[in-house]
Amino acid sequence: MKLRRTFAATFAVTAAIAAAGISPVSAASTVNGGGSSFIANLVDICSAQYNRNTLANPNTDTVSYSSVGSGTGKTNFAAGTYKFGATDSLYSSGAPANFVYVPLVAGPIGVGYRLDGVTPANVPVQLKAETVAKIFAGTIKTWNDAAIVADNTAKTTPAVKSTAKSGVTATAAKSGNKVNLKLAATAAGLSKFKGKTVVITRTTADKKVTDVLSTKIAASLTKAVNYSKGAQYNFKVGTTSLGSVTVDDTVIGTTLTLPATPIIVTYRSGTSGTTNNFTDYLNKTSSIVWTKPANDSFTTAFPLTLPTDGTFQAASGSDGVANYVQGHNGAITYTELSYLDERAAGGVKSAAIQNNAGAYVVPSSAASAEFFAEAVVDEAGTVTKDYTVKSATVYMINAIAYGLGYKTATTDNAAVKSYFSYFLNTCSPKNAAGAGYAPLSGAILTKALAQVAKVNAG
Repeated sequence: MKLRRTFAATFAVTAAIAAAGISPVSAASTVNGGGSSFIANLVDICSAQYNRNTLANPNTDTVSYSSVGSGTGKTNFAAGTYKFGATDSLYSSGAPANFVYVPLVAGPIGVGYRLDGVTPANVPVQLKAETVAKIFAGTIKTWNDAAIVADNTAKTTPAVKSTAKSGVTATAAKSGNKVNLKLAATAAGLSKFKGKTVVITRTTADKKVTDVLSTKIAASLTKAVNYSKGAQYNFKVGTTSLGSVTVDDTVIGTTLTLPATPIIVTYRSGTSGTTNNFTDYLNKTSSIVWTKPANDSFTTAFPLTLPTDGTFQAASGSDGVANYVQGHNGAITYTELSYLDERAAGGVKSAAIQNNAGAYVVPSSAASAEFFAEAVVDEAGTVTKDYTVKSATVYMINAIAYGLGYKTATTDNAAVKSYFSYFLNTCSPKNAAGAGYAPLSGAILTKALAQVAKVNAG
């Protein structure tokens, strides 16, 4: 089992930088940074690769990183203790002057748990957004609570034969051994999505995904495909998902037998960007239960009085909460996916979370990337999530990790710029998905690279 540690390598970068097409800085600089533990497993990989040739090239810069949490990372960056920072949440106060946010990578926040005695044992527990909120608010106290049992009882839902968004409507109708798929756009829809590509994909009952149409938007598009029992058809225009349609009634979820094990909620101590993103999800999707807005501090965001009877346990960092869950039957937490995957052999699983299409989806790189395809990125490089996205394959609890760098032209900031460029252009595309993250693409990547250009620009 891999455990997180503070990364403090001192190896040079010439080969890695040359591979990325980046000019090395003119003098050696040790670039120390720290912050987000969400991103730390990927930073380990990228820093090791960036630094690996120091012995042969002693005059190039090196990188070190301390996984201390987003809150401490922001504070230390503002104080000048770190030459760069990493955070999953934005400054609410205390931001330094003349700095930029650089989106570095996205990824899912898994709802990780250990629960012995579930049958069938190989099926993840399924949870609606409201159920997640009630568990972490402490109003659901045992694993066989009626709400969790209901989420884990298979249900048959009627076919969804149409879905619409922003002036575009998608429909499906069965005719003999064919399914007729249709997209109709109003004038407003054609204006909004002018020049965009319509993509229709089919997901069969055994989870095989194929493209069935890819063409420019028009007022009316039709496509006939062979009927496949239980298939879902997902319509996307550009990066906007219209949702999924079906022609068959659908069985959602799997019936599980759940033990009466008490729930132990494990949360991040101190300040954490992962906490901020997780509590944002709870507030935005279940505001009646989770009445307080997002915060880096779980205890500040907690909507009720935090229990002191041992049913809530604080732990330090992503490693801390994941280790606690592994060691305690009935425990549940929230953390970046790779920390849960590292402990799968110890009984830790990721819950399948219901999305707006009614499907239960486990966290993955692809499901997180789909969520961020519809996010909005502003001129400051910050990303606003769209919790209304409706797709059968999207995962709903996600975070963006930002790098923090200064605009002032110095040798140190030139090194930070070089490292951020390498991270986005070379390391993340090759390594992020395999480590449980979603590499940036599309509009977010374009903006991220524009933000990198501002570092060390004077």
